[in-house]
Amino acid sequence: QVITNLTQALEKQKERVALMRKFTLWRIQHVKAKQEEYAIRMADKHFQTALMKKVWAAWRSVSEEKWKDKVARACQLKAEDVCVQLTNDFEAKIAELTAALELTRSELLRLHTERDQYEDTMKKAFMRGVCALNLEAMTMFQSK
Repeated sequence: QVITNLTQALEKQKERVALMRKFTLWRIQHVKAKQEEYAIRMADKHFQTALMKKVWAAWRSVSEEKWKDKVARACQLKAEDVCVQLTNDFEAKIAELTAALELTRSELLRLHTERDQYEDTMKKAFMRGVCALNLEAMTMFQSK
């Protein structure tokens, strides 16, 4: 009876050890699977992060290029507007100065005409004076 009990206890102990071994092997496999899964997830996460960084850098580069083009176009348009405005201002100033020049020329022509008339008047008056002197001199010579 004792041997049978001991044999049964030993068999139970063997079964328990076998079950413990199976459980331990299963647990080791389970832990390894989880570690591999975690490693795969981490590698995938690292890959996704690196990919997102590359995509972000590419998008940012394109975005900055578009922004630079947009700013350059805006500056070009603004510069053209300023040039047109300056051209219009200078053309208006030229027109104003041309009108002032024409007015001055007409005033100068009027003054020249007045001076010529004044000179003619003075010449005629001088000639009348000379004629009157000549006549008086003639009368003086005739009376002698």
